[in-house]
Amino acid sequence: MHDEEAFLQAMQDNPDDTSLRLIFADWLEERGDLRGELIRLLHTLTQSVEVPDRSKLEESLRSLVSMGVQPVGPFFTNHLGMKFAWIPGGTFLMGSPESEEGRGEDETQHQVTLSKGFYLAIHPVTQATWRKVSDRTPASEDGFLGDDLPAETDTENAVWEDCLEFLQKLSKSDGHAYRLPTEAEWEYACRAGTTTPFFFGETISTEQANFDCLYPTDTKVARAFAKPTPVGSFPPNAWGLYDMHGNVWERCQDWYGDYPQDAVVDPQGPEDSYPVPTGKGPEKEWHGRVYRGGQCDSAAAWVRSANRWAEQSYPIHVFAGFRPAMTPEPTKRGPVQRKKNTKRGS
Repeated sequence: MHDEEAFLQAMQDNPDDTSLRLIFADWLEERGDLRGELIRLLHTLTQSVEVPDRSKLEESLRSLVSMGVQPVGPFFTNHLGMKFAWIPGGTFLMGSPESEEGRGEDETQHQVTLSKGFYLAIHPVTQATWRKVSDRTPASEDGFLGDDLPAETDTENAVWEDCLEFLQKLSKSDGHAYRLPTEAEWEYACRAGTTTPFFFGETISTEQANFDCLYPTDTKVARAFAKPTPVGSFPPNAWGLYDMHGNVWERCQDWYGDYPQDAVVDPQGPEDSYPVPTGKGPEKEWHGRVYRGGQCDSAAAWVRSANRWAEQSYPIHVFAGFRPAMTPEPTKRGPVQRKKNTKRGS
């Protein structure tokens, strides 16, 4: 292949072909294109948890994104105009270290390997897209309405089953098998190769995400009258995903439950709902599906990459949306053979 269009088409046809991505990275770097370095850093930081000079490489990754270097995907856009980014499989530390500010007791750090890549919507489903698929109103009467705002901004109005119905209808009309991401897929996609509390680093500011600004952040100015903002209003991460921190909580496929202590591959969460102590005696309350990412009036600690929240057994008002995932059918073509780049040793 000798031109970018051919590379991008080949990657679209064979998104799981890691060798092809690295060949494209070589090709870009030979032409002084920083996207090649971005591909290589993402690959290095997501294939192992033991990476020499990891913090320095993570900072280089964030620097490229802040400079406006664009991810290469591959991306695909479905018949409704929903854009999806390819997230290659890899290995990462899920959860948070005990030293992390705002850490929850349910964030036991453990190694997770995702054996397959997947596509993930670059932002939560919007109200305009919701109306194209579902016959339900995308927000409650006292909620925030707008075509570019996240759909399902009020859990009192939309529930788990409505999300599944949306995904089933979308799958039928589009021909792809859409679903919610697993909790592990969501955190892996949010981190985009990083191990810090936020993709943006140790701290986060209200210029980087829609949340109620509290410690740890770069600024102490709080957001008054917090409300959802149009999707894509804040910078993306290195995969090209927007709004992974803040704006609206995002539903995951898993039931809420304790993390394993050992390394796991492709975790799916518990098989059913999970009763937990209320803290008021022997009584327990039901905890349902997992929510991730925090919302517009969450403190910084609640929008961390590792933070978890579970559907409650009692009514509670939260801004909750979702972003579809999709795993494509495997291709029949074998992987592209890549010559080892002796200069880089990779």
